[in-house]
Amino acid sequence: MNGADIPKMCFVDLDGTLLSVSSEKLFLKRLLKKRILSPYRFLRFLLSYALHPLKTLREGKGWNRTYLLDISPETAETEAGKLAEELVRNRLQSRTAAFIRELSEAGSKIVILSASLEYIAAVVGEELPADLVFASVPEIINGRFSGNLTELRPWGRNKAILMKQICAKEGINRADCIAVGDSWADRFIMKQCGSAVAVCPGGRLRKLAEAEGWETIKGSHVRWA
Repeated sequence: MNGADIPKMCFVDLDGTLLSVSSEKLFLKRLLKKRILSPYRFLRFLLSYALHPLKTLREGKGWNRTYLLDISPETAETEAGKLAEELVRNRLQSRTAAFIRELSEAGSKIVILSASLEYIAAVVGEELPADLVFASVPEIINGRFSGNLTELRPWGRNKAILMKQICAKEGINRADCIAVGDSWADRFIMKQCGSAVAVCPGGRLRKLAEAEGWETIKGSHVRWA
């Protein structure tokens, strides 16, 4: 890789891109299996999607964090951290991880932008390693989860907004950046950066990557559900 070709900053997605699974889907299964999440709360969580179909369409399935309501922040952070360590050991997309590490060694600053829980993304970022991690931060009020998030959720158009904010703060032109993602929702940030890589893309993103001339890492596309 020539010095002139090395992006100054690499924005990389987590689920389906760095990981071969949906981390939060596995987190839900873990909480249910360990009886930390009750079946009642899980059903209420699913019902929220049925009651708010337009919000799900607009913001993606990951907007809903109501499953955390009966769980202490300490327990959630501990269990998420353990899961993240297992994911790094067993569920990394090897070709994506190798590509990201090559960029890091060449001098690129690595930034994880993920709608997954911060508790999961932060641990993956430490192991990669990543220079910066931006993920979904659950709101805590009086020591309990509220079911909401405290900051802009890194999903869809929000990723492009966060990317521009980070570039401005770091003094980096977005034309000198690369975005790595797997889903159709990642198209916003991918089109805003100077270059992009589509990882195991679904049909629409694959066609867009072909039209834009983006590099593609082939494999099975990961779905949230």
